[in-house]
Amino acid sequence: MKKFRKVCRWLHREAGFLAVGLTLVYAISGIAINHAHHWDANYSRTEEVLQIEPVGILPTAEAEPLVLDRLGITIPVKGIWRDSETLLQIFLDGVQYDVNLESGRVIRQGFAKRPLLYDVNFMHLNSGKKIWTVIADTYAGILILLALTGIFLVKGRKGLSGRGGVTMALGVVLPVVYAVLIRIQ
Repeated sequence: MKKFRKVCRWLHREAGFLAVGLTLVYAISGIAINHAHHWDANYSRTEEVLQIEPVGILPTAEAEPLVLDRLGITIPVKGIWRDSETLLQIFLDGVQYDVNLESGRVIRQGFAKRPLLYDVNFMHLNSGKKIWTVIADTYAGILILLALTGIFLVKGRKGLSGRGGVTMALGVVLPVVYAVLIRIQ
Protein backbone atom coordinates (compact mmCIF):
# COMPACT_ATOMS: atom_id res chain seq x y z
CA MET A 1 0.00 0.00 0.00
CA LYS A 2 2.93 2.34 0.76
CA LYS A 3 4.30 1.94 -2.79
CA PHE A 4 0.78 2.43 -4.23
CA ARG A 5 0.41 5.72 -2.28
CA LYS A 6 3.82 6.84 -3.52
CA VAL A 7 2.79 6.23 -7.14
CA CYS A 8 -0.53 8.05 -6.50
CA ARG A 9 1.33 11.02 -5.01
CA TRP A 10 3.70 11.18 -8.00
CA LEU A 11 0.85 10.89 -10.55
CA HIS A 12 -1.25 13.42 -8.66
CA ARG A 13 1.59 15.95 -8.44
CA GLU A 14 2.70 15.67 -12.08
CA ALA A 15 -0.84 15.61 -13.54
CA GLY A 16 -1.82 18.44 -11.20
CA PHE A 17 0.91 20.73 -12.50
CA LEU A 18 -0.08 19.86 -16.07
CA ALA A 19 -3.73 20.66 -15.35
CA VAL A 20 -3.19 24.13 -13.83
CA GLY A 21 -3.41 26.15 -17.06
CA LEU A 22 -6.40 24.24 -18.40
CA THR A 23 -8.14 24.47 -15.03
CA LEU A 24 -7.79 28.25 -15.11
CA VAL A 25 -9.19 28.38 -18.67
CA TYR A 26 -12.23 26.28 -17.75
CA ALA A 27 -12.80 27.92 -14.36
CA ILE A 28 -12.61 31.53 -15.59
CA SER A 29 -14.76 30.89 -18.63
CA GLY A 30 -17.14 28.73 -16.60
CA ILE A 31 -17.91 31.64 -14.30
CA ALA A 32 -18.34 33.97 -17.27
CA ILE A 33 -20.60 31.55 -19.14
CA ASN A 34 -22.69 30.83 -16.05
CA HIS A 35 -23.54 34.52 -15.86
CA ALA A 36 -24.31 35.05 -19.55
CA HIS A 37 -27.79 36.27 -18.57
CA HIS A 38 -26.14 39.20 -16.72
CA TRP A 39 -23.60 40.29 -19.33
CA ASP A 40 -22.02 39.30 -22.62
CA ALA A 41 -18.73 37.67 -21.71
CA ASN A 42 -17.59 37.45 -25.33
CA TYR A 43 -18.21 41.00 -26.57
CA SER A 44 -18.09 44.50 -25.13
CA ARG A 45 -20.91 46.60 -26.53
CA THR A 46 -21.40 50.31 -27.01
CA GLU A 47 -24.38 52.32 -28.18
CA GLU A 48 -24.73 55.93 -29.23
CA VAL A 49 -27.51 57.95 -30.78
CA LEU A 50 -26.70 60.10 -33.83
CA GLN A 51 -28.73 62.36 -36.06
CA ILE A 52 -28.49 62.75 -39.83
CA GLU A 53 -30.63 64.66 -42.29
CA PRO A 54 -33.66 62.43 -43.02
CA VAL A 55 -33.76 60.86 -46.48
CA GLY A 56 -37.47 60.05 -46.41
CA ILE A 57 -39.26 56.88 -47.42
CA LEU A 58 -37.38 55.84 -50.54
CA PRO A 59 -36.70 52.44 -52.08
CA THR A 60 -33.68 50.77 -50.45
CA ALA A 61 -31.51 51.16 -53.57
CA GLU A 62 -32.07 54.96 -53.48
CA ALA A 63 -31.91 55.38 -49.67
CA GLU A 64 -28.74 53.33 -49.16
CA PRO A 65 -26.19 55.63 -50.89
CA LEU A 66 -27.74 58.74 -49.29
CA VAL A 67 -27.57 57.24 -45.79
CA LEU A 68 -24.01 55.98 -46.28
CA ASP A 69 -22.95 59.43 -47.48
CA ARG A 70 -24.63 61.21 -44.55
CA LEU A 71 -23.05 58.82 -42.09
CA GLY A 72 -19.65 59.25 -43.76
CA ILE A 73 -19.26 55.51 -44.32
CA THR A 74 -16.65 54.82 -46.96
CA ILE A 75 -15.50 51.32 -45.94
CA PRO A 76 -17.14 48.22 -47.43
CA VAL A 77 -20.56 47.39 -46.03
CA LYS A 78 -21.10 43.78 -44.95
CA GLY A 79 -24.85 43.99 -45.37
CA ILE A 80 -27.96 46.14 -45.61
CA TRP A 81 -31.35 45.12 -44.25
CA ARG A 82 -34.64 46.91 -44.62
CA ASP A 83 -36.41 45.98 -41.40
CA SER A 84 -39.51 48.07 -42.16
CA GLU A 85 -40.60 50.97 -44.32
CA THR A 86 -38.79 53.42 -42.05
CA LEU A 87 -35.87 51.35 -40.65
CA LEU A 88 -32.70 50.66 -42.63
CA GLN A 89 -30.00 48.59 -40.94
CA ILE A 90 -26.38 48.78 -42.06
CA PHE A 91 -23.83 46.19 -40.97
CA LEU A 92 -20.06 46.74 -40.90
CA ASP A 93 -17.30 44.84 -39.12
CA GLY A 94 -18.04 45.38 -35.42
CA VAL A 95 -20.73 48.04 -36.01
CA GLN A 96 -24.44 48.13 -36.76
CA TYR A 97 -26.39 51.26 -37.68
CA ASP A 98 -30.18 51.37 -37.26
CA VAL A 99 -31.35 54.36 -39.33
CA ASN A 100 -34.85 55.80 -39.18
CA LEU A 101 -35.27 57.12 -42.70
CA GLU A 102 -38.10 59.52 -41.75
CA SER A 103 -36.60 61.15 -38.66
CA GLY A 104 -32.88 60.74 -39.40
CA ARG A 105 -32.33 59.22 -35.92
CA VAL A 106 -29.48 56.70 -35.97
CA ILE A 107 -28.55 54.19 -33.30
CA ARG A 108 -24.95 53.05 -33.70
CA GLN A 109 -24.15 49.81 -31.91
CA GLY A 110 -20.55 48.73 -31.67
CA PHE A 111 -19.20 45.44 -30.42
CA ALA A 112 -15.71 44.04 -30.00
CA LYS A 113 -14.34 40.75 -28.77
CA ARG A 114 -13.31 40.90 -25.12
CA PRO A 115 -9.59 40.20 -24.88
CA LEU A 116 -8.84 36.83 -23.27
CA LEU A 117 -12.45 36.07 -22.25
CA TYR A 118 -13.59 35.57 -25.85
CA ASP A 119 -10.76 33.09 -26.38
CA VAL A 120 -11.20 31.10 -23.16
CA ASN A 121 -14.97 30.89 -23.76
CA PHE A 122 -14.26 29.69 -27.31
CA MET A 123 -12.07 26.93 -25.86
CA HIS A 124 -14.45 26.08 -23.00
CA LEU A 125 -17.39 25.62 -25.39
CA ASN A 126 -15.16 23.69 -27.83
CA SER A 127 -16.31 25.95 -30.64
CA GLY A 128 -13.23 25.19 -32.72
CA LYS A 129 -13.58 21.39 -32.45
CA LYS A 130 -10.72 19.49 -34.13
CA ILE A 131 -7.53 19.40 -32.03
CA TRP A 132 -9.18 21.16 -29.09
CA THR A 133 -11.51 18.17 -28.67
CA VAL A 134 -8.43 15.98 -28.14
CA ILE A 135 -6.97 18.49 -25.68
CA ALA A 136 -10.27 18.82 -23.78
CA ASP A 137 -10.77 15.05 -23.61
CA THR A 138 -7.18 14.60 -22.40
CA TYR A 139 -7.82 17.24 -19.74
CA ALA A 140 -10.99 15.42 -18.64
CA GLY A 141 -8.91 12.24 -18.34
CA ILE A 142 -6.34 14.11 -16.25
CA LEU A 143 -9.12 15.34 -13.94
CA ILE A 144 -10.32 11.75 -13.53
CA LEU A 145 -6.74 10.70 -12.72
CA LEU A 146 -6.42 13.55 -10.20
CA ALA A 147 -9.70 12.59 -8.56
CA LEU A 148 -8.80 8.92 -8.28
CA THR A 149 -5.21 9.40 -7.11
CA GLY A 150 -6.24 12.15 -4.68
CA ILE A 151 -8.52 9.73 -2.84
CA PHE A 152 -5.51 7.74 -1.61
CA LEU A 153 -3.19 10.59 -0.63
CA VAL A 154 -4.48 11.19 2.88
CA LYS A 155 -4.64 8.42 5.50
CA GLY A 156 -6.63 7.98 8.67
CA ARG A 157 -9.57 10.01 9.98
CA LYS A 158 -8.93 12.86 7.50
CA GLY A 159 -8.69 10.43 4.59
CA LEU A 160 -11.09 8.20 2.69
CA SER A 161 -12.17 6.26 5.78
CA GLY A 162 -12.99 9.47 7.70
CA ARG A 163 -13.87 13.06 6.93
CA GLY A 164 -12.47 12.81 3.37
CA GLY A 165 -14.87 9.96 2.58
CA VAL A 166 -17.84 11.96 3.88
CA THR A 167 -16.82 15.01 1.86
CA MET A 168 -16.32 12.84 -1.24
CA ALA A 169 -19.77 11.29 -0.76
CA LEU A 170 -21.24 14.79 -0.55
CA GLY A 171 -19.48 15.66 -3.83
CA VAL A 172 -21.13 12.64 -5.46
CA VAL A 173 -24.56 13.19 -3.88
CA LEU A 174 -24.89 16.89 -4.86
CA PRO A 175 -25.04 16.38 -8.65
CA VAL A 176 -27.27 13.32 -8.21
CA VAL A 177 -29.76 15.27 -6.06
CA TYR A 178 -29.69 18.17 -8.53
CA ALA A 179 -30.35 15.80 -11.47
CA VAL A 180 -33.29 14.25 -9.60
CA LEU A 181 -34.73 17.68 -8.73
CA ILE A 182 -34.48 18.81 -12.37
CA ARG A 183 -36.43 15.73 -13.50
CA ILE A 184 -39.15 16.35 -10.91
CA GLN A 185 -39.80 19.91 -12.14
